[in-house]
Amino acid sequence: MVLLCMLPCIPVQGLSEDAEQPLSISADSVIYDDDPNGVVEVLGNIELQQGTLHMTAEQITATKRGGKLNRVVATGTEGEPVRFRQLIDPDEPPAQGRAQTVDYSIEDERTKLTGDAFLYLGNREYNGGTIIWDMKEKRVDCEACQIIVHPPPSSD
Repeated sequence: MVLLCMLPCIPVQGLSEDAEQPLSISADSVIYDDDPNGVVEVLGNIELQQGTLHMTAEQITATKRGGKLNRVVATGTEGEPVRFRQLIDPDEPPAQGRAQTVDYSIEDERTKLTGDAFLYLGNREYNGGTIIWDMKEKRVDCEACQIIVHPPPSSD
């Protein structure tokens, strides 16, 4: 089933144009609660696309507060984690990540990746148990983590 929903800007804060694009979700099932403080459940074989954002997951739970999306939690399966890719800055390669759980607080502009987490931003790779990406503060906190910084490409 493919749905076009009114869920603005899911998990990562990307280009401002992304939130203005239609959201396409392909999944086994969707439960959409029209209550302004309701919950949207998307289950099974999820592929999500909105602008430059592409995500795959097994389950997505989105909560609303006052009619606006407040928090989005995506989970994978043991063999297949949540995966996402999105262009954050047009002058940088797309951000990419994966984890068993990706928890995005829209109000705080913070994404928490847990369970064999990986995040690629610009020229940095973070691998660890838990990665917290604070987009508002432009900060990454990583627990039990390895960080790899790639040199910038040469301008020959």
